[in-house]
Amino acid sequence: MTQKNQIKTAMILAAGYGSRLRHLTKKKPKSLLKIDGYTLLDIQIHKLKKIGIKRIIINLHYYGKIIKDHLDQNPPSDIEILYSEESEILGTGGGIAKAEHLFQDETIIVVNSDIISDLLLQDFLAFYENNKSISVITVWPSRNYHDYALVRYNDKKELVGFLLKEMKPDPGELTGIFMGYYILTPEARGFLKPEFSSVVNDFFQNALREKKKINIYLHQGSWIDIGTQENYSYATRIISEGKIVIDKLLR
Repeated sequence: MTQKNQIKTAMILAAGYGSRLRHLTKKKPKSLLKIDGYTLLDIQIHKLKKIGIKRIIINLHYYGKIIKDHLDQNPPSDIEILYSEESEILGTGGGIAKAEHLFQDETIIVVNSDIISDLLLQDFLAFYENNKSISVITVWPSRNYHDYALVRYNDKKELVGFLLKEMKPDPGELTGIFMGYYILTPEARGFLKPEFSSVVNDFFQNALREKKKINIYLHQGSWIDIGTQENYSYATRIISEGKIVIDKLLR
């Protein structure tokens, strides 16, 4: 029997400038870039709807009105969309904290808007239900320390720490890339404040200092960060070539 999802509220982080995408985001937010006819935002909403999410909070700053207009013209069915508008951009940590009053003291799933993956969110949530902790984060196993900061974890699939970009992991050290899907309990969000901050620094790092257990969900499938023009071109190309099927990204 399929386990029923207990999490009904999600947040999509969509306030960023997308400056690394250069001319592609001069007149639109990066969440509205299209992959095979779907905007990145629509892909995430579709995935969240598939697992029974009923309320989605989207934080807005850069071209926020365009995001609102898009969803007004293309409203997703059976999902309540709420907005948390930031007059000054607050980063991941501050953006989540500012929206706290909209979460109704629930555990939430947080999603970056500028990623695509064939990750099955239902499996991710089932892992959380079977391995309860203050938070769970999805990690794509990798030792690519040149392009990304890396997550460090142990053989129990628990978060150990982080390596800054260009910090080479030790031989045999278990590392990966933070994929941008994570679950935050109300206790986890208690570490955050509505001011400019990073969820990694203000929550994850501080929680580790307090010996809080944070579980790691490893994903061995596809994942692409659409944070740069090069990655966006790569994603559109491999999908057009059939190397990744769009239907798998919408699951």
